[in-house]
Amino acid sequence: MADVIASALQAPFSSYEQATKHLEETVELAGVKHLSYWFLRITDGVPDDVVWVSTYDPSYMSYYMNTYTPMGDPVIEGLLEDNRVLDWSEWMGADGVSDKIYEVAKNYGLTKWGISIPFHADDHGTVVFSVCIDTTDEDWPSQRSILAARFRPYAHEFHTRMRPLLLTAQKGQTLVAY
Repeated sequence: MADVIASALQAPFSSYEQATKHLEETVELAGVKHLSYWFLRITDGVPDDVVWVSTYDPSYMSYYMNTYTPMGDPVIEGLLEDNRVLDWSEWMGADGVSDKIYEVAKNYGLTKWGISIPFHADDHGTVVFSVCIDTTDEDWPSQRSILAARFRPYAHEFHTRMRPLLLTAQKGQTLVAY
């Protein structure tokens, strides 16, 4: 994992494709199922800028953006309010929308064993970085804290490398990188 974190200290990403490739390589090196990076700039409750780079199946990402978007997802909305690490399994059964999202997501390889790490970015936005793994209900509690410790610094460094791309995003743009 040290090599993965160290690689995040490299030069800024030159394209969304390069950022996606980096996430895909990190998935392999770190032995996790998926990684996802959201950058959200919200003005008056409405997203001005939305950037999503992920290792999720592009068909799922299209479905999600066409059906929900981050501002229709109670998990994302809760993260923006709370600003604390969210255990995905805590949201199972919490509301109908989250359950519907998960029912589709699991068909595309996402698991219920994941966390989302939100933080306020100094470029007037919020980052939500997520990681999910394959595990069991019994092993999940010990894995959850390990994931948070491993990926919190990585999430911050990934965001630092994304900044030049975020500056080129047009106001009001939604960009989903496949």
